[in-house]
Amino acid sequence: MRIILLLLGILFGHFSFGQFVELDPIRHSDFSVDYTQLDSNARAVVISELGKTTVDLVEAERSIRVLHRYAIRIKINKKEGYDKANFSLPLYKYGGDFETIEDVKAKTYNLTENKISISELKSKDIYSENKTPYVKLSKFTLPDVREGSVIDIEYTIISPNIFNYRNWEFQSDIPKLKSTYTAIIPALYKYNVTLRGALKLEDVKSKVLRECFRVGGAKADCSELTYSMKNIPAFEEEDYMLSPQNYISSINFEMEEAQHLNGSKQTYTKKWSDVDRELMTEKDFGGQIKKTKFFLGILPDSILSQKDVHAKAKLIYSHIQSRIKWNNMYGKYSQFGVEESYEKRSGNVADLNLSLIAALNAANIEAYPILVSTRENSLPNPLHPVLTDFNYVIAGIKTGNETILADASENLLSFGELPLRCINERGRIIYSRKSSEWIPLENKTKSLTAYSFSGKLDLSGKLIGSLTITYDGLDALRKRKEILRYPSIEEYEEKLDERLTNMSLANIDIQNLENPDLLLSEQFDVIVDVGSTDIRSNSVFNLNPIFIDRITRNPFNLDERTYPVDLGSQREERHHFSIILPEGVTVQSSPKAANLTLPDGAARYVYKNSIDDNVLMVQQNLSLNKAVYNTDEYFFLKELFSRAIQHLKVDYILKYSNE
Repeated sequence: MRIILLLLGILFGHFSFGQFVELDPIRHSDFSVDYTQLDSNARAVVISELGKTTVDLVEAERSIRVLHRYAIRIKINKKEGYDKANFSLPLYKYGGDFETIEDVKAKTYNLTENKISISELKSKDIYSENKTPYVKLSKFTLPDVREGSVIDIEYTIISPNIFNYRNWEFQSDIPKLKSTYTAIIPALYKYNVTLRGALKLEDVKSKVLRECFRVGGAKADCSELTYSMKNIPAFEEEDYMLSPQNYISSINFEMEEAQHLNGSKQTYTKKWSDVDRELMTEKDFGGQIKKTKFFLGILPDSILSQKDVHAKAKLIYSHIQSRIKWNNMYGKYSQFGVEESYEKRSGNVADLNLSLIAALNAANIEAYPILVSTRENSLPNPLHPVLTDFNYVIAGIKTGNETILADASENLLSFGELPLRCINERGRIIYSRKSSEWIPLENKTKSLTAYSFSGKLDLSGKLIGSLTITYDGLDALRKRKEILRYPSIEEYEEKLDERLTNMSLANIDIQNLENPDLLLSEQFDVIVDVGSTDIRSNSVFNLNPIFIDRITRNPFNLDERTYPVDLGSQREERHHFSIILPEGVTVQSSPKAANLTLPDGAARYVYKNSIDDNVLMVQQNLSLNKAVYNTDEYFFLKELFSRAIQHLKVDYILKYSNE
């Protein structure tokens, strides 16, 4: 959906906000609303949600601001829904000013003996918290909330940001009976308005408000746009997804053009060629990439003299990784500058990766910045450039016909891999001499966790032997970071031993912990309680040999998933167990072999077993051979996991006879 507002009038004006949105008076029927058609088990339900946004002029400052009034009524059905009475409202900084919140009103209604009691939020119970230098949180919790309570919340947010009008999310994590949003926009602004998500609008209304925006003798009309939905199901999040913002049904505004007092127009929707030029002339972006002389003077000769381009690029990557420590700040612009961050040994992600690009260019290796919107962000606009969509920058390194993606912010990440936060469909590579272009953000290394056990089953009913776990790709990065969070390997082993309640560990040996170029491996001596008591003569007992990280939970449980499954990379999990059975133990029955494959080999589950000379061999392999599965493949993926789980529930039936 795209709505173009005619450009009329003047830049500054005064708008009378008119009647703000207002919830209806509370009624007894609000305590017994019927929400069963949406979700009979909902922990809470929105009875009504209203919003109205417009722009206004602060006469004394001659500046435009955006006013957003919000009101919501929620019925709390269960204790699990008490979290809906906790509000944490973000207020963002634009330029030198933060958004502000005013006129907060909140009430809790309870029905006792057919009488409605009211508990109001006191102003002293509203407090502010600084989350980051650019975000403050306004927090409050409604009083006297119980099962069956109805709560009302109203507030106004005042924002200096008119470039991206207030967006409106129809869906949330609880169902809504009705949600209505009104945008009143002076005709001198033109916005792109888009509807995201799978749901359709119930109604759209528009009308012209004559001379609603004025200052002095000048007047301008406004467009009043009202969008509504009814009976809105909750948006259900599930494992392996990008930001919910990409899929939640919502109305989104983005300024395209504004008309000034003198009749001139300012365009905010630019071409990529304009953005490319702007970025490469920006001192905190392109200006940092140009500092090649600095790196020529500091890069060791052992690196610069390297003849092989790939090997040289990898050495420079490792040099920047080890030299500059990431301060955990995102950004597409340098925070300190590449020289200062190199000397201080610290910087934001742009300091690191722009340093990497400059150092590579100094060594005569083609490298370019790639703008990224991180995984928790929404996907960048594919139609035209919106710089605010991007909050991160990585390096694209040209070696022959290949572009290697690199992020030097993670010192435990191997060359050519990206952390999961960067895997968000596509980035924009900014060239110095030609137009930028989209580039897929993907890891070519498969995420792997492989378990190998070699040991014996003791007549005490325990498995005794050696367990080796091997990791690669994103699994290796995750595990390395987990282990290094502990002050010592001994403390890590102790905590692991506590967590694995059916197993005792000893003699831990970890290989390649801080060398991301090699597979990470852990080896333990283990004693595993597999659930059998002492094995006696002529007894029959059960054994399930896959005693660690057996698949027991299906991550895919929705009846219908309206968004892709995004794993971040291909994944594989293997179990290879070799168990010597005691003399006299025979296999009475065992799980059957399995070989389940999705269409086109998109995923596969394999289970094999055999017994030879009283040695039980068990192999299980789950391969997810795509990083992204579309919605049409969801059912097959869900079914594959379901069948694998059922298969792994089947035990071996063993019998012991010492005769």
